[in-house]
Amino acid sequence: MNYSLFFLCISLAILVLSLVTICVSPIINNVNYNFSGWRTLNCQYFTDRVKSEEVKLDEIQKFKKMRTLCERKKAMHDLEYASLIINIVLGFVCSNLSLLHYLNIGKDFEKKTGMIGFITGIIGFILTLVYVCYNGYIFNNDIAYGEYSFYNGRFSGVYPKLFPNGAIKKNDGNGKFITVYENEKEAFSQYIKYKDLGKKQYNYDNQYYEKYQTTTLCKCTSLSSCPTLTSEAPGYSSCEYLFYEPENTFQNKYLYDRWLTTLILGVFIVICNIGLLIFGFLLFKSVKGDSSDGQTVAIA
Repeated sequence: MNYSLFFLCISLAILVLSLVTICVSPIINNVNYNFSGWRTLNCQYFTDRVKSEEVKLDEIQKFKKMRTLCERKKAMHDLEYASLIINIVLGFVCSNLSLLHYLNIGKDFEKKTGMIGFITGIIGFILTLVYVCYNGYIFNNDIAYGEYSFYNGRFSGVYPKLFPNGAIKKNDGNGKFITVYENEKEAFSQYIKYKDLGKKQYNYDNQYYEKYQTTTLCKCTSLSSCPTLTSEAPGYSSCEYLFYEPENTFQNKYLYDRWLTTLILGVFIVICNIGLLIFGFLLFKSVKGDSSDGQTVAIA
């Protein structure tokens, strides 16, 4: 088996995939949001609030959760840059070395190249795996566009959860308008997560947009403007749903697609790094050690 050829292909794959990921990544490219601001987040503020004697006991857990979210974002930002840049550099080095050996140049260095590939594969695998895990966790669990305000203690720039038809509240038939997250007890459960951005109700839909524009009843401009009881707003009592102002762009779907693509590419980079360390080890084992066999020299 030609280990040098496999080593070359895998190294090139890591290099190309890492370059594509840098171009696609929403965090590095600040897609729809100032993700670069994650690098300078003030997580110490939440630590100080937790330790403060002025904070009520029921607010301590909230600040602890905010501190965790903050620290996770900072780690995610640094990990993305570190993992992708390191993969590019090491992939470039390994691909160049393996190309030389494939062209029968520098054969005496092939054993060391195998060891370099083995070590590079381990480094790339660990870094990229941690990055993909962080990335996937934030994608599935963190509040989309969540920006905590130190002035009023609230999130800004966030989307409330909507029903699949775009409604913000539903008439339960018992004189009450309920939300989709009515029975959820988790903190900040009223806001959508990054994984929800690709759903239809958070992006432009032609039929829903036209219907909302032509309807005068059964709509709210915000969650706070929607009644909770039908008795509070008799004009809404006949409404099955209360509709929220629709999106007029596909920017949420665009961010969702790019984030998901970044995650998938990251998984492929992890797999390629496993292949690099395997074929680096095989290349190292397949090359015989340097030997300097003495030659018999005829003495006249």
